[in-house]
Amino acid sequence: MFPVHSLCRAAVLIALLPVLFCPLPAQASVVITGTRVIYPGDAQVKTLQLTNEDTFPNVVQAWVDIDDSASTPDTADAPFMVNPPVSRIAAGSGQSLRLVYTGSGLAQDRESLFHLNVLQIPPRNTATVDKNQMLLMLRNRLKLLYRPAGIAGSVDRLPEQLQFRCVQSAGRWLVQVTNPTGFHASFGNASVSVAGREWPLSAQMVPPFATVEWLPVQPQALPSGALKLQAQLINDFGARLDIRHDLAR
Repeated sequence: MFPVHSLCRAAVLIALLPVLFCPLPAQASVVITGTRVIYPGDAQVKTLQLTNEDTFPNVVQAWVDIDDSASTPDTADAPFMVNPPVSRIAAGSGQSLRLVYTGSGLAQDRESLFHLNVLQIPPRNTATVDKNQMLLMLRNRLKLLYRPAGIAGSVDRLPEQLQFRCVQSAGRWLVQVTNPTGFHASFGNASVSVAGREWPLSAQMVPPFATVEWLPVQPQALPSGALKLQAQLINDFGARLDIRHDLAR
């Protein structure tokens, strides 16, 4: 086993070169249950399950940041403690991570967003220890939503409460998305269609009580005709819910 060094933005360790890391999709062989973590505001602890599907042991290091994709355990600034922060998971075995909120003063009428980082560190190949090796360290970065019990309404009603409209701004068109609720609205794909053509949008998350602008990926003038929006809202379980709206010009 080897020590965990400071993290930078990349993902390959080659021989004696510096250790570099980058956030990667959820493709590591240490599998995390779920695609996001919901931490109830009245909870003492939130437990997350990890499973090592490799045929060899892995070391896992975990920490929480506020909004820094290049964060490290040393720079983690979120008010959460992860226990254990470092663990060794045997092949085919599992490990529970316990998240504990250690802060105070977060808004009680809306969710607060943080990020849970889970870094998978595989063992070195001792059979080729005298040769150059490429060691790939994979980091999963999940949304961690602190959800107070006092938020008005229900997250199940979020899809029907979102508001969409097409507007002109600085000589271009875009879609404004307004979220009047205390819950974050996370989206996958989104597009606008008119006259048999489709324009993909740069969909992004909409925070509570906020309005964001979705720009077309390829800005072009829209032809006349009825505008229709298609979007995929991602719920607490990672499922994608289809949303369809007629847009007024």
